Amino acid sequence: MMKFYIVIWIMLSVGLRAAAQDKLLVAGSGNPDILLLDKQTGKVEWRHALEKGEECNSVALTKKGDILYSYKRGAKLVMWNHQVVWDYQAPGKTEVQSATLLRNGGVLLGICGNPALFVELDKNGKEVNRVTLNLDIEKPHSQFRQVFQLRNKNYLIPVMAQQKVVEVTRKGKVVAEHQIDGRPFSSLELPGGNLLLPCGDGHYYMVIDRKTGKELKRVNYLNGASLLFVAQVLRLKNNNLLICNWHGHTKEAGVDEPQLIEVDEDGKVVWSLNDKANAGKVSAACYVSGVRGVKFLTK
Repeated sequence: MMKFYIVIWIMLSVGLRAAAQDKLLVAGSGNPDILLLDKQTGKVEWRHALEKGEECNSVALTKKGDILYSYKRGAKLVMWNHQVVWDYQAPGKTEVQSATLLRNGGVLLGICGNPALFVELDKNGKEVNRVTLNLDIEKPHSQFRQVFQLRNKNYLIPVMAQQKVVEVTRKGKVVAEHQIDGRPFSSLELPGGNLLLPCGDGHYYMVIDRKTGKELKRVNYLNGASLLFVAQVLRLKNNNLLICNWHGHTKEAGVDEPQLIEVDEDGKVVWSLNDKANAGKVSAACYVSGVRGVKFLTK
């Protein structure tokens, strides 16, 4: 009898683990919605409609389980029932192109303008720090997209129009500036400290030495998928990379490529999603593990 109960317990445990499928929060310039996708099936399980004219190039999930995103005119934190927790609206002709999470649970906003502005908010949306930086780029839209805080708490700004990355302290001091051969959309700080830079319409991503800016690696070819506009790149827990392959600048002849591509450490494509009808354009993503279906969305 004891063996019977053990078998039942094992079956239930396996079933529960199988039910907790990995999900992806995705968004992108030109995509009218922020979506939650089931990674295994590609099914859209939740959508949050953006308002007309909004442009979302960054999305994240907080530890509390709320959704953070930028929408060009500002940034919002919303619940799964679409209730707005806070709404930070940018002044004048500026653009909020980046809203990313800080290690302390707060939020870092990257606001394109003259000068550019970087604002830290606490978990309640209250401003706790701000830094200005003159990038000498007249059009705010050409300045940058995703800005992240590094492990040393400095900000890394990938400046598209000037083909460089700039590291700035929380006090606004520039401590490093690296000219690169590409227009970086985002960045990823690798475990050893070097930087992975997705280079948009260059159709590649590269790794540079954090100290010298020297190019260490460039990936412009994948066996099984073509790189279009290389937007955000995430590093997953299994050390694979998840690439947002935005197709907004690609003509019809070359658009039949996946919007999301997962590659292993050898550069082999192990998973991809090609569903323009349901997922739309994807330039930003957040990997969500252990979500148990619709119950998660109604908390």
